[in-house]
Amino acid sequence: MRSILLTVLLAAGLAAVVAAAEPHPFSVHDMLAMDRISEPQVSPDGKTIAFTVRSTDLEANKGRTDLWLVDSDGTDARRLTADPAGDWNPRWCLNGTLFFLSTRSGSSQIWNIDPRGGEARQITDLPLDVGNLELAPQRHAFLFTMDVFPGMTPEETAARDAELAAVPTTGKIYDELMFRHWDHWEDGKRTHVFLLDGTDP
Repeated sequence: MRSILLTVLLAAGLAAVVAAAEPHPFSVHDMLAMDRISEPQVSPDGKTIAFTVRSTDLEANKGRTDLWLVDSDGTDARRLTADPAGDWNPRWCLNGTLFFLSTRSGSSQIWNIDPRGGEARQITDLPLDVGNLELAPQRHAFLFTMDVFPGMTPEETAARDAELAAVPTTGKIYDELMFRHWDHWEDGKRTHVFLLDGTDP
């Protein structure tokens, strides 16, 4: 099943790009400019696949992610969102709409859109960035992660972030691993899973 989905998405998302390009040896520039397809999600009726496409503007040194749809037979690939902000992590609702994460509001929050028509609407306005969205339809709830300081609520963590941002010095003392992950310094937060009730996924 996984290989079938990847084949469908690659064929739908990259065929137009490959067909339009002039033949030439594959280069580092091509690798950096190539769109990345990820997060395939099959609709409840099995007819549509939602996925994300990350594109890169090399001139502006900036990337963005949008939501796309393709029929499950590999035809009719179409862009669903085209906001300058990032849209990713699509999850189908049983009613045929899509929940996803977006930074349209300035932070990563949960949004909803109907692929059959209509504008995206913001669902959450939490004090911290939301990540790793999943739906819990039996509980009518969302599951997601937020990074919080140990022993603090999201609200307290946001307040602590504001206090730290106001400190003019930037030096830090680390007395345990890990202190750096990929391209950012660790700040002592822990990733916790949250359950948000009162919704209807």
